[in-house]
Amino acid sequence: MWIELTDVNGERITINFDHVVSYNAYGTGAHIVTTTPDLTFFVKEDIDTIQQRIGIKPAG
Repeated sequence: MWIELTDVNGERITINFDHVVSYNAYGTGAHIVTTTPDLTFFVKEDIDTIQQRIGIKPAG
């Protein structure tokens, strides 16, 4: 699944979430680690926004 996000420099990036190993909160945004060595992203979107875009519903 491809999703479009905004990196911390304000540029729009598109990430194939099938290749994401992990994503974690980082400041007010998120840090995304991919299966490609040394390819990580720092994005402005928070964890809740990312989970909504990939179809994960909040608990509760």
